[in-house]
Amino acid sequence: MHIENEKIGIVIYIFTLMSFAAMEALAKFLSHDFSISQIVWARYTFHFLIVLFGVILIHLFGFNSGLKYPKLIIVQVLRSLALLLMTYFFFTSLSILTLAEATIILFFSPLITVVLSPFLLKEKVTESSWLAVIIGFIGMIIIINPTNIINYQDMNFIWFKGIIYGIAGALFYSLYQIGTRVLAPVESPLTSLIFSCLAGLIGTTILILLDYDMSSSLKVWKSPNFYEWSLLVTVGFFGALGQFLILGAYSKAKAITLAPISYTHIIWATIFGYIIFDSLPSLQTLLGGILIVCSGFYTFKKTN
Repeated sequence: MHIENEKIGIVIYIFTLMSFAAMEALAKFLSHDFSISQIVWARYTFHFLIVLFGVILIHLFGFNSGLKYPKLIIVQVLRSLALLLMTYFFFTSLSILTLAEATIILFFSPLITVVLSPFLLKEKVTESSWLAVIIGFIGMIIIINPTNIINYQDMNFIWFKGIIYGIAGALFYSLYQIGTRVLAPVESPLTSLIFSCLAGLIGTTILILLDYDMSSSLKVWKSPNFYEWSLLVTVGFFGALGQFLILGAYSKAKAITLAPISYTHIIWATIFGYIIFDSLPSLQTLLGGILIVCSGFYTFKKTN
């Protein structure tokens, strides 16, 4: 029975990653006509409304959702802010790079976590983990290609900005994961989920009211037609679906089982990128991505 539950958990987790990759593909598609601020606003607003509707249904049917008042509010705020900034920078990176390229760079975050752990979590980092960080960093250098920086006159600066936004997204995703590790023993998953959704909604609403978008030349707010509204709602739907599925996956299988499966996210990103945008990562990006994935997987195995 335990093995069957593990298999079910793995299948659910694969669909979780497909849901997140679909959300990201849709965000990239929308970035041609909408500002990043508006897309991120839709991601959090409709995500929050869907989750809230789900919580209300749970209570109406007499079940306990586990929703409680947060105990570590400051950590919740910082974690939610990190998630919001991760989403903003990652979606900006998606608007410039291919889906696979942006996703590969995001997977640099476990190695950033290794670097930050001694300072933020007071954890000891082994020599083998530092070696993995170095290997992952080499993978990132291969993706960036130092000759582009040396021959800056011939460099595609828009592409390079996409790389920088992607690295910023990985940094804030790492901070988000560290915050999650701090909250996990004391907060219910639904409490943290509701808090991060609500914080994202409030943060992006403030950006729109201030008419601010850091990365786009488009109008911060564009009035969508019915079809465009449906796409914006779907961004939030896939985000909420992914969050619900991930709770189901972790209820069936252990984290140590699911963590290596996370890298199938890159496969889904490549598939959606090819089907929707007719784009594939370059061989150079794939080589760098392989080093990043291998170093991240090695770090995970050593940690566990």
